[in-house]
Amino acid sequence: MRHPFPAARTALLVLTACSLPTARGQAPDPALLRAAATLYATAQVGAVARDWCLKEVPAQRAATEQGYAAWRAAFGLPGIEAYLQQHAAAQLPQLRRVVEDRRAQLYAELSRASRDPAGDCRNIQAELTEQVNLARLNPQEYALTQPLRQGTGTAGSAPSAGGPFITGTAFGPLTGAGVQALLGHAGGQAPYRTGGPLKAGAYGCVMQLTHDFERLWGTTRYTLTLYGDGGVRVTGAETISGAGGTPSRLKDTHGTYRYVPATGELGAQADSDHRDLTDLIFPNGRYDSVSGDAPLHNIFRVLTDRAGTPMIYGQQAYGLNDGRLTVCRYAGGAAGVSPVAQARQAAQAEAERFNRYRLKPGAGPALARIEGLLHTYENEYAGINVTGRETTVLLLRDGTAYLNLRWSPHDLDVTASRRGEPQAWTKWRRGGGGYELWQGGRWVPSRGTLGVPGGKDEAITGTYRFFSAYTSGTLMNGATATRSDAYTFGPGRQFTRLGSSGVAGTLNTGAAVTTGAASGPGSRAGGTYRFEGYTLELKGPDGQVTRTYAFYWTKDRKNLNIGGTTYTRQ
Repeated sequence: MRHPFPAARTALLVLTACSLPTARGQAPDPALLRAAATLYATAQVGAVARDWCLKEVPAQRAATEQGYAAWRAAFGLPGIEAYLQQHAAAQLPQLRRVVEDRRAQLYAELSRASRDPAGDCRNIQAELTEQVNLARLNPQEYALTQPLRQGTGTAGSAPSAGGPFITGTAFGPLTGAGVQALLGHAGGQAPYRTGGPLKAGAYGCVMQLTHDFERLWGTTRYTLTLYGDGGVRVTGAETISGAGGTPSRLKDTHGTYRYVPATGELGAQADSDHRDLTDLIFPNGRYDSVSGDAPLHNIFRVLTDRAGTPMIYGQQAYGLNDGRLTVCRYAGGAAGVSPVAQARQAAQAEAERFNRYRLKPGAGPALARIEGLLHTYENEYAGINVTGRETTVLLLRDGTAYLNLRWSPHDLDVTASRRGEPQAWTKWRRGGGGYELWQGGRWVPSRGTLGVPGGKDEAITGTYRFFSAYTSGTLMNGATATRSDAYTFGPGRQFTRLGSSGVAGTLNTGAAVTTGAASGPGSRAGGTYRFEGYTLELKGPDGQVTRTYAFYWTKDRKNLNIGGTTYTRQ
């Protein structure tokens, strides 16, 4: 095979003949400094070869960067560069210029020599090891710099190893050297450690979308903001397909995160409207191939580099031959309000709205002022589904009706409600053996009947259950979601409440019928109750009291409406 990097020899001959600059100021060892500078200048040929590959085969960026980083790590270049940054930073541009001035010539020779740029660049580590072998080209300098390359140098040298995160993490199918290179391109400085206290704030992130972790087909850039209260927000996300193209803007998303200080693992949770969040903060774990291939490791962990800068590294095998690579770097403090704080504020606002016009327990209309609760139950049909729709209207003896009942009518501030929400009030009258409501400028007959209130400190006995089911598709080729909610009332005014949900589905392909089912987590609550008039008061073990409206449909007490939902005695 014809070597694709013959230009390396030309540049190396120039390098051996040039006069390397001498660092100014005190150096721990002038000979060591000159040896490190010689190796650094020689290695610039490899950097130009890497750039040529990125230009010629941009879709293989991930494979090129990984191979180039592996070559650098194998010859200990990170340690040499760290040493020179410490003692000869001002001279580094001059060292790079020796090769930089011949970049166009090198590009042309590489293009003429390579018969298969994609294959040659995929094997860039082997090609550079053959053509730019620092140990063979500069044997004396290579031996002298051994402490720097192995991370045991003195007087300001930095370890060439990537630190405990790089050396102690399984990155398959990637290599530690490749990961270290990705972090370095984002501004990170080895060594890297993982875990410890999390620094809240904004992180600038780049996610590479690849095939086989080698061929790049897209890039997503976004800002990841971690708040101190556990909230997380992703903003400004844009995806670019291939090496160029028009950016495609993604919607902002948010949720909550979970951080494990011992390992640095970062995970996220979001509701269905923001499920894209978990495509960016993916779960830590392992993907085992059914074909016997080596396992793929999914990682999303918080790091700290040598300078103390927080970073995040992520990799995920999320489909056949697909992979994501993410690197984030701390960019500053968190801006805006956390979604957790926003949800808390929204809940407080909703609680204030819900309880507006609510007096202290029992300070509203007494039973004698109430004509009754006018209850309507109607079936609504949608395909094979039948859904019950219930409404409850409070009728007062003065001929007015309240359409927005949310809790016990005995707690309603009638005067304030009429003033603050006049649209929720109308008039009622008896007519046609039932009741009529004034709506749209005319009297409209109601199909409702008055509920039966509880007696004086009435005892409820037995189990009352609500059950619903909704089918998407058909019974033979679809899925049915179910929900159950049951109250059991026992002696001593005790109650328990059990809730459950599930999904069952059937897939009929004509050749085979497949069925499946899943159940969600159940809920359980309990405590004591008091039922009197139109008020059901529930008190939990923690002393928290909930007061809602309740009534029986009829005197047989078979159906009990609690807060707008009807439960049937079992």
